[in-house]
Amino acid sequence: MLTLSKPLSAGQVRSYHEREFASERQNYWSRDQQGHSEWQGRLAKEWGLSGVVGDEHFARLTEGQHPFTQQQMVKHQVSRTYEGKNGKEVTSVEHRAGWDATFSAPKSVSLTALVGGDDRVREAHRESVRVALNELEHYTQARIGNVHAPETTGKFVAATFEHDTARPVEGYAAPQLHTHAVIFNVTERDNGQTRSVQSHELYASQHYATSIYRAELSSRLQGLGYEIESGKYGQPEIKGYTKEYLEASSPRREQIKDHLRAQGLDGAGAAQVAAHFTRDRKELLSPEEVQRQHRELATTFGHQADHVVAAARERSQQHRQERNREMIARQAVTYARDHLFEKSAVQDRRALYETALQRGMGEVTYSQIRQEVDRRFESGEFQQAAASVRGPQITTATMLRTEREIVDILQKSNDQHRPMLVEGRERFDTIGRHPELNSSQRHAVEEVFSAREKIVGMDGVAGAGKTTTLAVIREGAEREGYAVEGFAPTSRAAQKLGEAGIETSTLQRHLARGERPDTGEKRLYVLDESSLASTKQMHEFLTRLHPSDRVLLVGDKRQHEAVEAGRPFAQLQQAGMKTVSLDQIVRQKDPELRNVVEQLARGEVGAAVKKLDEQGRVHEFKGRDERIDAVAKEYAKAPENTLVVSPDNRSRMEINTCIHAELQQRGVVAKEEHPVQTLVQRQELTGAARTWAEKYEVGDVLRYSRGSKETGIQKGEYARVTGVDAEHNQITVALRDGRQQSYDPRRQQGVSVYREEQRAFSVGDRIQFTAPDNELKVANRELATVERISDGKMSLRMDGGRSVEIDPVRNPHLDHGYAVTSHSSQGQTAERVLVHVDTELGAKDLLNNRMAYVSISRGAHDAQIFTNDREKLPVALGHEVSQQSAHAPQAGVEKGVTPQQDLGEKIKPQSVPQQEISHGFSIG
Repeated sequence: MLTLSKPLSAGQVRSYHEREFASERQNYWSRDQQGHSEWQGRLAKEWGLSGVVGDEHFARLTEGQHPFTQQQMVKHQVSRTYEGKNGKEVTSVEHRAGWDATFSAPKSVSLTALVGGDDRVREAHRESVRVALNELEHYTQARIGNVHAPETTGKFVAATFEHDTARPVEGYAAPQLHTHAVIFNVTERDNGQTRSVQSHELYASQHYATSIYRAELSSRLQGLGYEIESGKYGQPEIKGYTKEYLEASSPRREQIKDHLRAQGLDGAGAAQVAAHFTRDRKELLSPEEVQRQHRELATTFGHQADHVVAAARERSQQHRQERNREMIARQAVTYARDHLFEKSAVQDRRALYETALQRGMGEVTYSQIRQEVDRRFESGEFQQAAASVRGPQITTATMLRTEREIVDILQKSNDQHRPMLVEGRERFDTIGRHPELNSSQRHAVEEVFSAREKIVGMDGVAGAGKTTTLAVIREGAEREGYAVEGFAPTSRAAQKLGEAGIETSTLQRHLARGERPDTGEKRLYVLDESSLASTKQMHEFLTRLHPSDRVLLVGDKRQHEAVEAGRPFAQLQQAGMKTVSLDQIVRQKDPELRNVVEQLARGEVGAAVKKLDEQGRVHEFKGRDERIDAVAKEYAKAPENTLVVSPDNRSRMEINTCIHAELQQRGVVAKEEHPVQTLVQRQELTGAARTWAEKYEVGDVLRYSRGSKETGIQKGEYARVTGVDAEHNQITVALRDGRQQSYDPRRQQGVSVYREEQRAFSVGDRIQFTAPDNELKVANRELATVERISDGKMSLRMDGGRSVEIDPVRNPHLDHGYAVTSHSSQGQTAERVLVHVDTELGAKDLLNNRMAYVSISRGAHDAQIFTNDREKLPVALGHEVSQQSAHAPQAGVEKGVTPQQDLGEKIKPQSVPQQEISHGFSIG
């Protein structure tokens, strides 16, 4: 894999070059003890740099000088200390010399090349690094300065150094084949000007370059006769090694993992810090001593590397049946298309290559995938979307057509109807019967009643009294002879819409029923939480409308958008849909809190967070355990009608566990616990992923919403995965009646995939349902309180007041209900809300302006934020994560990119943040 360091100063690079990069202590397995080094990049070729990296040329480039003429190519900044704001002493950054891009071979590959002595494997690694580095170079950008956007040049100069050992752990230096590529901080524009590098796109391309390296390496290894399997993190591993030997040969990895466990840390950033903290000093041992240690370990485990190499050499002599690479490339790109465009209408081109390479690992190369993608561009299946901050974006012809058809339906249906309530007196009387309406609600009702358009939108801020308004609209529509039906993308939202007296169901269920015959009856369809509807769902919904049907799309384009591709509610508003506004907040009873929510609705996140802090509603706790404990204690002060919101599922579960324990301690929840095996959905699996056997894990629990004659599996059945045959794309499952069934997952539709996790429930606990249950009339994410647990059954009091009894064995879709994610909180109201925000959260996209707006606006009387860093809070919550539309250009970004443009061609200047990104760094 590839890891890119934070920027290195000139002093650091020179020090690393002397101590690490060119040191003989890094290359115990190299014949010349100096290791392999070479120049890479288009600038190196232009300047005549080739072959072994020379010390003098390397040193000049670290200073931003031309390697031969010594001309200063980029401004050299010397570190200096001065007095900054508030009299604080500030030390400026020394000249950034470059970045260390480290390509690390999988452990089994290192053992095969080094302990097994197959130099062909070492050369395969070297060639794979060259290809990946070449593709990474295409994303090099020049820093222009001031307010100017960086310019993509596609040129850099890099020096690579190949090493073959990891840092020693207790005197043992494990075999670890890896290459350091020092990318120097200089590039050249088309006009010949040299500039420093804007590294944003290099960082953004790490996963992309990793996939290229892995695909190239896997293909080359198979060509040498090695059998390949996918490792835990998608890396190509050579078959023939036991787990025990691989772990024994990786003491450094275990050392880092032990440190992370001891510190309670997680994530890539934490791992890099741990790597730096735990690393031993590299003692210069003799090659004979290092190799003796490796051989002794190999002997202990039965000389596995020798056997693997021998088997590969024998296999390579035999006639191997060549598989159809073109067909495999087609299948891989089709998978990538289906997987990526299920959740986004627009994708970065790198993501398409990365996903296709993962799917075709070991069977196709990057060039073969690229040829297939080019072919699909030529056929029109893939098309260029509007450019964005991350280079060329692509979409599909299907998505473009679907979006355009939605807008066409809207525009063709405008002004075709009489007003819903024709008589002004009738409108006046209907509204007059509801003095509880405020001015904003009255205006919205009047606008809907008088609209002549077939499709009308109602965009309301959070807490504006939408349910009350819809109840009045329903009343007026029914008096005019309309049959009113309501839908929502989630069962909980549909249940909430029912409070307006409207007969409701989920949008998915409505669509599954198929198209209704046209009886001529007047119907008003109300689609609530429209921002959560995908483009595919909205298209299918609107194309089924009959001439007498009318639609009211209700939502808030500032709240969360659909999990699947598209943003049709916002797109229809942009296309001119008549939209009435509900902009007077009635939920927040505290004027100061209402002011904050109004600011969040306007997108003024920084000002809103500052105001919350001034109000004493922001609490900083650096330690994770301390912070979560503070949330639990605050919840326990007034558990009635308090909601906790946390962005990610891991922290949500930790908070639930802590609150459960706190309430037990206070006697609110019974001490006696009842363990229950619950099911947690693997939400990362798209429809395409569920057709790929390799994505399943032994122990996964499957639920079938559709039956299959081919497999004999009935609708509603559960099964457990007992085997995965990735090579033949087969999984084996055990059904509850004891039957075993093997099948290709491409042949079975309607499958939900879960992991089994144990939860401990007690009387008094708050719980939530994690899937809808039609038999019990329970919505997904509906909340309840445990009143009794007896004989394995649980008696619950739903928040709506009714009692329900469940058997957790038959209804395993349960979880604690104290903390929810912000997506799940949308549509809920509580007296107060406690919001957990860790600004160092690995999944940065979960922290955004929509999460801030939705979470804070849940509280009617109070909202409190618990964070690790109040200074970083405004930036973390100000992050924008809106979906993109396929054919709508992004404001402020140049288009100017041709459909045929690929990674090897110049990308038009893009607007990207000028600041550097801080990344951890360790020399290995």
